[in-house]
Amino acid sequence: MGSKTDPPEAPDPGAEFRAAVGPVRPLRGAPPAKVPAATRPATPRRKRPDAPPPLPAVLPVIEPGATVRLARPGVPNRALRRLDGELFVAEAQLDLHGLTATQAGAALQTFIADCLASGCERVRIIHGKGQRPGQDLPVLKPLVIESLKGHPAVLALRSAGPRDGGSGAVRVLLRRA
Repeated sequence: MGSKTDPPEAPDPGAEFRAAVGPVRPLRGAPPAKVPAATRPATPRRKRPDAPPPLPAVLPVIEPGATVRLARPGVPNRALRRLDGELFVAEAQLDLHGLTATQAGAALQTFIADCLASGCERVRIIHGKGQRPGQDLPVLKPLVIESLKGHPAVLALRSAGPRDGGSGAVRVLLRRA
């Protein structure tokens, strides 16, 4: 048979390190303090958005050309001025034309939630004036106004200026997240 040969020795991975460092000796005194294992910092919990209120069951009677100016107590005049005048610039807009009351209510709740999540502060909601033949009073306008009045994230709302739809739209100031 053949002769038996020894396998080649594997290189010592620490030999190069030990040669570079040289001889070592233990520290005198107390043993080194144990370093605690690295802990992952606690991730801050995101504030859960307030649940939107349910759609109002009974809507007030609002005339087609009526304007609205509502604000929560304590909202500074400086903030309210952002809604007034022709310099208003909406960061997001929702147009409810052609939707039923149920569809509009769902779209409005989703829109407000999306605006809060993306940090929008000034938004415009177009509900129309509700001046259809055969209908005396608007449907979407009171729905929008009542839904926004009861929403915890809405600080103020105003009827839009003439270039933004007048009494057929509202400008809304939302609480910053």
